[in-house]
Amino acid sequence: MPSRSNPAMLGPMPSLYDFPPIFRAVHMEEPHEIAEEVAFLKKVWARHLKRSVRRVLDVACGDSPHGQLLARDGIEVVGVDRSGVMIAAGRAQARGFDGIKFYRRDIEDFRIPARDCDAAFCWSETFPVITENASLIAHLKSVARVLRPGGLYCVDVDRHDGVRAPRERQLWRRRRVRAGTAEVEVREYRRPMPWYAGGWIYEINCAIRFPDRVVHTRDLIPVRYTLPQHLELAAEASGVFELIACYTDLLFRTPLAKCYRRWLGVMRRR
Repeated sequence: MPSRSNPAMLGPMPSLYDFPPIFRAVHMEEPHEIAEEVAFLKKVWARHLKRSVRRVLDVACGDSPHGQLLARDGIEVVGVDRSGVMIAAGRAQARGFDGIKFYRRDIEDFRIPARDCDAAFCWSETFPVITENASLIAHLKSVARVLRPGGLYCVDVDRHDGVRAPRERQLWRRRRVRAGTAEVEVREYRRPMPWYAGGWIYEINCAIRFPDRVVHTRDLIPVRYTLPQHLELAAEASGVFELIACYTDLLFRTPLAKCYRRWLGVMRRR
């Protein structure tokens, strides 16, 4: 799934990220999935932290559905995202309780007032959109500034072996989605990046048919081919993290060789 924070190369049309409820419907996010992901994060924290988690950082948070669940459980949440529209939606949804704060920042290199978080997480296949080495190191150092020593940073990555970088723009799939009163025609493409970039561009075009108008959106999102070994190297190169575990498909016992869909990298702040 592409990034919630859409850091990348936008076409001349509006962005799907300007329509948060439709964004989630198009990306087929279900409420039960968010709850399952939060439950697994809590298990990871319990396994690898000797202290209770009281404050967390949600990286590329969007409207922070994970953070809202955590905040309702009494955990203080700090979210960073570059989309002002998504942050505004999160603030509106979280109105009425003080457990979550949002900061509009570029996730590749940021500073925020918050400190001493026990854990951080980057979900929804967002981490691979950081395609440059220097940006990746800056990102890890930015997260580390917010974490206490020994704190955990968990990143969620789709299994990438089935994706091949195309030599030319290729249609991946077409589908229709219903989001409230809107019907959305979705066309998704894979576009090439230079061979030495080690990735591809995910293009998503939508025709959003509201009762009174039609809005066309286009988003171009770079995706870096990301493996556990890559994450291990990046953590070591950052000087502030070490990779301590990888888990697959929200399970502890399934080996990487039997990963079906996604894996979670767990890094510890030095």
